[in-house]
Amino acid sequence: MKNNTDTKPAQVDKKTGAADAKIVTPEKINNTAFSLFGAYIGCLRKTADGVIAVDKAILAQLNTAGKEFVELGRGTLQAKCLNDVLDLQAAYAHARVEASAANAREIIEMTKDHAKEAYASVKEVIDGYRSKDIAA
Repeated sequence: MKNNTDTKPAQVDKKTGAADAKIVTPEKINNTAFSLFGAYIGCLRKTADGVIAVDKAILAQLNTAGKEFVELGRGTLQAKCLNDVLDLQAAYAHARVEASAANAREIIEMTKDHAKEAYASVKEVIDGYRSKDIAA
């Protein structure tokens, strides 16, 4: 049975001095595995950091919304007539819709930024190997 991994030393091109990238050696396999594993661990750490940052932003937004709701309750109790209550409710509803849209955009952008940052280490390793394959 023939071994699928070619363990011959890399052939060196006399013109360029570069080794033949198509020959797969156990050393290349180990380097690839270690590089990908390290990038994957870094990706997991940055993902966890991103999740924590996004959760903190969401909780801050909920805290602000809660405080605004308490203020609405106080204003409603202090209102002198029903028209004042209706005005307060309409203003609160309008402000909440605007704030919710802005908060959603902020969370989406923050999530995209953290996802790109987390994936960057893995992408760098993969792109490095792709460029070696294209050059070969």
